[in-house]
Amino acid sequence: MYKTTVKPFQERREVIEQATKTTKESLSFFEYQNTKHELPVVRLDISLPVYRMENFRTRTAQMKYVHDNGKAADFFRASQENESAQQAQHDILLMFARQGRAISVSPIIEELESETQREPLLVSASGVVVNGNRRLAAMRHLFAERPSEFRHFSHVDCAILPGNVTPDEVREIEVRLQMRPETKLPYGWVNESLAIQELLQSGRKIEYIADLMKKKKKDVERAARALTEAEIYLKEWLREPGEYQNVEDAEQFFNDLAKALEGKQGESLEISRRIAWALVSNSRSLKRRVYDYNFSFDKRTDEVIASLVDRIGVDLSKPADDGGSNSDDLDVDLGGDNEVSSLEPLIDVFDDVGQRQSVTNELIAVCDSILEEDRQGEIGRRALECAQAANSKLQEIDLTKAEPATYDALAAQLDSVMQRTSKLKTSLQAYQSKAASS
Repeated sequence: MYKTTVKPFQERREVIEQATKTTKESLSFFEYQNTKHELPVVRLDISLPVYRMENFRTRTAQMKYVHDNGKAADFFRASQENESAQQAQHDILLMFARQGRAISVSPIIEELESETQREPLLVSASGVVVNGNRRLAAMRHLFAERPSEFRHFSHVDCAILPGNVTPDEVREIEVRLQMRPETKLPYGWVNESLAIQELLQSGRKIEYIADLMKKKKKDVERAARALTEAEIYLKEWLREPGEYQNVEDAEQFFNDLAKALEGKQGESLEISRRIAWALVSNSRSLKRRVYDYNFSFDKRTDEVIASLVDRIGVDLSKPADDGGSNSDDLDVDLGGDNEVSSLEPLIDVFDDVGQRQSVTNELIAVCDSILEEDRQGEIGRRALECAQAANSKLQEIDLTKAEPATYDALAAQLDSVMQRTSKLKTSLQAYQSKAASS
């Protein structure tokens, strides 16, 4: 197992500065300030570089480590020079180095087992690895595990960035090199959305970020909104702000939620959120995929609320002179001329931890009932749809273009159609009579 050591900041800087003065190798680099730079390439002892703690790829894994090990929230970001934090980051990066993508892309560590370092790490003037953190972790692991076999990893090639590179520029370099669609091992949706969020907070425009990531503007906007909804869910519903591992498998759900909430506000917005939160937090108890329940907080929220209120007996009415309704465009018919509807009582039920599971169970039952009714409706319409399709096909028959050799077969088919049609018509008349008398 590789044990990290951290050389003092100034010592790293001096070693790198001296190495750049004597090297004759360079790398043409185009991802800094949108211009070509010839970066000096030096060979450094494998123990000298330090992992960059603000690496977006490892962000959610860092948060999980902090949660699982009872560390301070800023354990990684505030501890780049700390050996224990560097060791934790090494273990996280090694985990990623062992991951491949589909069948065609091998894990980095497997590639390095059979070949030498193909391209230099991208390192700051103080030895912080900007690009190549996973490769460094893999090389360190192999060298520590089998030093005689991998002695060529005792030193690593590093391309050195100019000493005046700013933190914002480093962030953009990572995005350019790692978050484009062609990247071999994609970032998780949360990590990518966090990068977008930080770039926006630094003053970058959506258009600029989209170009940086080689994505469509609408996809970048959607990712930002989805992350916002996920963060609200973690904070307001789970009471676990920042625990992004709880939403890593729900990218499509939060994308759909963000889209469904566009234009909603007030109580309409809040009840839609709570319906969504209740479903996603109980996704393993659902009969179908959680995405199949999206209608409940999107197109058919009124219908779901009306049924849910009826099942749990919540009174949404209040006197008309009580300040008016705040329910926006939701129209739940409560009856009575002197009452208006307020969704606040239902919101309160969802927010009451003691009642939350019972109301969620009723919500799921309502949604399952609607889905079953829809399924039965599709079955009930199937006969008409088949008849319409058959009629459409018959209309397409053009006998003037039929080959004479097919006439006999055509006649047989048409006789069969007439017989089947006659039987169906007789059966339909019986069903019509039965329906009329019931």
